Amino acid sequence: MKSIKEIMVRAIILVCLSDRCALEEKIIEGKRYSISEREKQREAIRNWLDNVGYMQYATREERYLFDKSIGKGNKNDLLRYQVQYEAVEPCLWSLGLVNRLSDYEQFVLEDFHPILQIGIRHSYEKVEEQCKLREKKEIELQTEIAMLWHWRTREAYNPIFTEESIGSIVENTFGKQYLNILSQIPYININEKDFVLKNGMFANLSDKEKRYIEVISLWRHHAFEWIMGNTSWDEVEVNT
Repeated sequence: MKSIKEIMVRAIILVCLSDRCALEEKIIEGKRYSISEREKQREAIRNWLDNVGYMQYATREERYLFDKSIGKGNKNDLLRYQVQYEAVEPCLWSLGLVNRLSDYEQFVLEDFHPILQIGIRHSYEKVEEQCKLREKKEIELQTEIAMLWHWRTREAYNPIFTEESIGSIVENTFGKQYLNILSQIPYININEKDFVLKNGMFANLSDKEKRYIEVISLWRHHAFEWIMGNTSWDEVEVNT
């Protein structure tokens, strides 16, 4: 299992990576920026990570993106990295820095810069003082819940979800012990046909909504597996 420092630094890198990827857009939060202005900001992000000693914890590909000038990268690749922002909340929740996890049907929009004190006044020690690593069993439960959501999105068009109860499907796929985990997922009734969200059953969602949940569940699953395991961030396997 990862330490408080490992989890905190990983969250910081992911927030900074999201910031760097966003700089590829000409308009940010309703204001237009020139390429030179955005390039200066990229350099500022990169230099800050270096100065506080966190760049050494970034993966090789992350360092490559922090070093790459604005407008020189593949936008699709950058978007793939920017959506990893979904992994920040699981990290902060595990550290006790946020009280609850967002529902799986919506992207996380909260600004985590203040919680992590990202900026010139940053102090690792002050952030660490606010951390209280949750019990292993709490994180294990959320790891399994994230896995089940990720699995459901991978089985998005499997007709079995109209034929049997979700409890029966999960039990036959993963074992009886997963019925307890399934029962702790909000809105879900094990006797219903499918996973349920505020907007209704998963099978009835639009293709676009299903893709959103797939991205959300993938990176939450990735984050929790990384926290619970011993592998590096870019070597995590998210099997379902």
